[in-house]
Amino acid sequence: MTITLAKINDKQQIETIDSHIPSERLEECIRNRQVYILKEDAVEGILRYSLFWQMIPFLDLIYIQESYRGKGFGTEMMAQWEKAMNEQGYSYVMTSTQADEDAWRFYEKLGYEKAGGFFPPEQEAEEWIYLKRLR
Repeated sequence: MTITLAKINDKQQIETIDSHIPSERLEECIRNRQVYILKEDAVEGILRYSLFWQMIPFLDLIYIQESYRGKGFGTEMMAQWEKAMNEQGYSYVMTSTQADEDAWRFYEKLGYEKAGGFFPPEQEAEEWIYLKRLR
């Protein structure tokens, strides 16, 4: 199992997991080196990020296929991403999750701190914002 930056030839497999953004936008993210993949023979997980205010790396999505969960791959993907962001000179990383999802436990375990929340339009649960200092 390897964790690496996605390449354009991984796009089709990534789209089977990540249908949250249009295909053209996903391709742009891959070209901008904003997508990591967990891969064995096929893509088994993805981590996609963007830049909040064009200044702070913001984790948009981390997803690990069910059969690979609970084995430390998500933690390893986060560690590799955070290390890369630190090496690129960023001091913080951010993410968010809905209050009614369990992901907040994962982020807090990794040292993320709740920084606030809001109710997006047409979402029933509050969206919690998390921040982690890298340096």
